[in-house]
Amino acid sequence: MTLRLFRLGWSLALPVAVLGFLSGGCFRKAPDTIAEPGVLRFWNGFTGPDGATMERMVKRFEKDSGLRVKMQIIPWATYYDKLTLSLAYGGAPDVFICHANRLAEFARYNVMRPIDDLIEGDAALDLDDMLPNVLAAAQYEGRQFGIPLDCHPQGLYYNERLFREAGIVDTNGKARPPATLEEFLEAARRLTKDTDGDGRPDRWGFAFTWLRTNWITFISQFGGSILNADLTRSAINQRANVEATQLMADMITRCRIAPKPEGFDSWMGFRQGRVAMAIEGIYMLSSLEEQKGLEYGGAPVPRFGRRMAAWGGSHVMCMPRKLPDDRVKLAWRFMRYLSDHSLDWAEGGQIPIRKSLLKHPRFLAMRVQRAFARELPYVVFEPASHKSTEIMPFYDAAIESSLLGLQTPQEALNEAHRRIGQVMARP
Repeated sequence: MTLRLFRLGWSLALPVAVLGFLSGGCFRKAPDTIAEPGVLRFWNGFTGPDGATMERMVKRFEKDSGLRVKMQIIPWATYYDKLTLSLAYGGAPDVFICHANRLAEFARYNVMRPIDDLIEGDAALDLDDMLPNVLAAAQYEGRQFGIPLDCHPQGLYYNERLFREAGIVDTNGKARPPATLEEFLEAARRLTKDTDGDGRPDRWGFAFTWLRTNWITFISQFGGSILNADLTRSAINQRANVEATQLMADMITRCRIAPKPEGFDSWMGFRQGRVAMAIEGIYMLSSLEEQKGLEYGGAPVPRFGRRMAAWGGSHVMCMPRKLPDDRVKLAWRFMRYLSDHSLDWAEGGQIPIRKSLLKHPRFLAMRVQRAFARELPYVVFEPASHKSTEIMPFYDAAIESSLLGLQTPQEALNEAHRRIGQVMARP
C-alpha cells in the first residue's frame, strides 16, 4: 500500500463541519459524558499489537489505583468521526487519544479542556523532564491541551543481511547504514539488483512507503514547509519544496534505485527482502518482529538536504472540555500514570518523551527505538493548523503526481498551492 492515507486515522472533513456547527449552537445538546462512579472511559485507536500493550498498562493502573477503566478501541479510519460526534452531541470519554496533527482542529472549536491548571497544580510533574518540542506539539494558541504519550518519528530501516552481502559494512563486518545523501545513493545502487536480466530490478535498494510523511521529511531537510510561519498562507510551491520533491522523483527515474509508488507494496517488499531500505515510522516495528528470518536494523534518516529533520507524530492524551471537576481529577490521575509508565508503552514500538526514560537501561536495550530517538531533537510535525486535514488531499495529490511522473514537481506544487490557498483564504 503506497499512500496509506488512513493508517494513523486522518479522516478528512467531519471535525471541521460538525464542530463548526457546534460552535454556532444550532442543535439540542445531549450530556457531555456518560459517567459511572469510579469508572473512567478511555478511547483510542490502538487496534494492532499496541492495543495489547495498552491493555496491559490499563490493567496495571486498575490494580494500582483501585479504579476501573472502560477502554474502547476504535479503528483509526473511523475513530475521529466517532470522537467528533461524541464531543459535539454528548457521550464523550473522560480521556481520549488525539494525534498531534489533529489537535488544532478540536482545540479551535473549544471542545477540548486545556490542562495548564492541572500541570501547575501538580507539584510532582516535572515538565523539564519532557522534550519541549514534543510537548509543544500538544499546544494550541499558547495553551496546553494534552500530554504526549509518546513520539513516533520515522527513521531508516535497512536489511542487515543484504548490506553484508553487498559489502556495505563497518570495520567489524556489521551492516553500516548510510548517513549522508551520497552514502545513501551509493548503497541503494549496490543493493538494487536485476537478477534475471530482463532490465527490471528484482530487488530495490530503496522504496518510498507513506508518501506524505516521507515527503515531509525530505522538504524539512531542505528547509521547506507546507504553510508559512504563522500558518495563514500556503508556502508549498517554494523552491526548497520543489528541490526536495525533485530529488525524490530522481531516485525513481534518474537513479533508478526505487520503484514508482503504484502497484507495489513497498513495506511488504521490505519485509520480504525485495527492498533493502525503507523510511518508515517506529510504529511499524512490530510488523518486522513478526517476520520470520528477517535481519533488520534501524538508524536515523540520512541527511538528504541542508539540515537534519525527520517527520514525527505523537499520541496526545486529552480530555473533553465540559468534564466535571471530580472526573477531571480521575482523568488526570490516569493520564499521569500512563505518562509515568510510558517506558512500558515504548516496548510496543514507540518512543517516550521523558528525558529520564530515554536514558533508562530498559530503553537503551531497545535497539531500534534507541536509534530513532536520536532524531527527537529535530523531529518535524505537520502544521498545527485547524485546517490541516482540509489541505492534506492537495499535497498528497501533488506528491503522487510528481513521483509518478504525471507532472513536474513545480507544476504539481503550483496546483497544490492554488488549492491550498483557496482553503486558507476562507474564514
